[in-house]
Order: sequence, then structure tokens, then C-alpha cells
Amino acid sequence: MACAFKKRVKPRLLQKSDLVLKVIRGLIRDPKGKFRPNWSKPYFIRELTPNGAAWLMDLDGNRFSKPTNVDQLKKYYV
Repeated sequence: MACAFKKRVKPRLLQKSDLVLKVIRGLIRDPKGKFRPNWSKPYFIRELTPNGAAWLMDLDGNRFSKPTNVDQLKKYYV
């Protein structure tokens, strides 16, 4: 069963200094409902760890204090 799942999963090819969007986890009761944005502004990947985490930095140079899981990121194409 795991082999069938892994065949369909595409690896995320993210590299250092790529621009990415980070998913916004919603509240249970959001007044904007389905019209709220799903992704936040673009960030740079400052560093990637081998276990699937990424240290992010915004466009102004401010660094995040905690790493973000790569599953919560998608590549931002300019």
C-alpha cells in the first residue's frame, strides 16, 4: 500500500534562495470564510535541513525564529 502511494507523490524540488509561499492555517471559525487568502507573501529559503525543514527569511531580510516544514511551502514563480 505504501508503494502505491509513493508512486504518485511528487518530490518538492526546493533549493536555497528560492522564493516560496507559506500556507496560512485557518481558524475553526474565520469570519471571511472561504474568501480568506490561503497562502502568505513570498519568502526566501535561507537554509534547508535534510529532515524536511526550511529556515525562511522575508523580502526585507527579517528571519523566522523557527523552521517551517517543506510540506507547508510551495514554489513562487515570478
